[in-house]
Amino acid sequence: MPLLQSLMKEKKFENSAAFVVDYDTQRDFAKAHGVRFQSTIVVFKGTQEKGRSTGDVDIASIRSLMERAL
Repeated sequence: MPLLQSLMKEKKFENSAAFVVDYDTQRDFAKAHGVRFQSTIVVFKGTQEKGRSTGDVDIASIRSLMERAL
């Protein structure tokens, strides 16, 4: 996801990690995390989920979601 990759370059997220999961081939992961739709972003701080978004293309909204884990 280009927006997520762009945000990951921001200094405030330098100690963050992003993992891309293929929805079609990694169904076990998606099911384990309650992901029911493609283009879903799930944000964690440690093992605790801090928020999620599906189909969002607004960079400010995704940034705000990611900031919940800081």
